[in-house]
Amino acid sequence: MGEGLQQASFEKRLGAFLIDHFILTMVLVMGFMYIAWDSFENEPEQLFRLFPMFMLVAFVVYCSKDIFGGASLGKLTVGLAVRCSDDVELTPSGWNLFYRNVLSFLWPVELIALLCSRNKRKIGDNLAGTDVYSVSRKTKTAVIVVVAVLLVASFVFALVFGITAILKNDASYLTAISYIEASEEIKSVVGNITGYGFFVQGSLSISNGYGEADYYIRVIGDAGELSVAVRLERKPGMEWEIIDVLH
Repeated sequence: MGEGLQQASFEKRLGAFLIDHFILTMVLVMGFMYIAWDSFENEPEQLFRLFPMFMLVAFVVYCSKDIFGGASLGKLTVGLAVRCSDDVELTPSGWNLFYRNVLSFLWPVELIALLCSRNKRKIGDNLAGTDVYSVSRKTKTAVIVVVAVLLVASFVFALVFGITAILKNDASYLTAISYIEASEEIKSVVGNITGYGFFVQGSLSISNGYGEADYYIRVIGDAGELSVAVRLERKPGMEWEIIDVLH
């Protein structure tokens, strides 16, 4: 088997890189935004403290993408794997698999090195004594399913996050939040309000200056939580008005 392995083509390596880059970027960014959302709303300066930690986690995750058997999801999808350059029967150690990706964040440099080098290896492979080979011409169905699920999940999360961001910045939602923060009745249940649920349930409709909005907002306080349903309406040229509140 070892003697039959061929060095991976540039096209396959590029395809694997793009799949990995998209999946890891989406997963890491979604995780960061989920964790940082409350800080973004209540303490924007907190983001500056979270960002270096996020970058460190992203660096470690990205460098570790090949450590399980020498193949990331992208490589598995196109039938590639990392092997020792001096013995293609051997899978490199976890450290070498990590080490070969240390320069991945400088991908333009690595791309130029891959295209221009005589042995068609990126700088990380030369440093770690590794190379990428075609180990299978058939793509496993399970791998395709996993990649497809991750891509769809990433798209759905991005869509939901985008809609949530739009709603939370709309004047109707801000009016509802102002009402909640001024309500002594709500504070008597939750105590001092410390935040709100990440996702917004409800609807917003605006047509010809008329508007209707219904929100179900999870209010988080230091003494408990409470779900508050707020209905609002707006007439042309007027501000949003609270019509009904249930909790």
